[in-house]
Amino acid sequence: MSITIEAVYEAGMLKPLAPLPWLAERSRVRVTIEPADKPAPKVRRSSRGRVDNSRENEWLRQHQNDYRGQWVVLDGDRLVGHATTAAEATVFVEQARAEGVFAPFVTFINENPEPIWMMWL
Repeated sequence: MSITIEAVYEAGMLKPLAPLPWLAERSRVRVTIEPADKPAPKVRRSSRGRVDNSRENEWLRQHQNDYRGQWVVLDGDRLVGHATTAAEATVFVEQARAEGVFAPFVTFINENPEPIWMMWL
């Protein structure tokens, strides 16, 4: 996550133009300085519109226990192939593309079904 703030450089210090109460709890932050006239990056939209992965997600809910610790390649709710390494899974990605699938769904199914918890301080 990044947050953009406006600040002035005065007497060797960056001073924000607005209060930053969320910063009081932190001891260090990383600041990247870019010229103010640098254009904002353009957001590119897919020509295909929004992607609907509901069929893939439903397949994963039903079959994930059968493929724990493996990479799966899906076309909708159809399993194209599964492999133990990402390199092996690329064969199934190429197979799906040869069959006319524009963007095969590829994911790794973790061996441990427990969610991963992360926290940033």
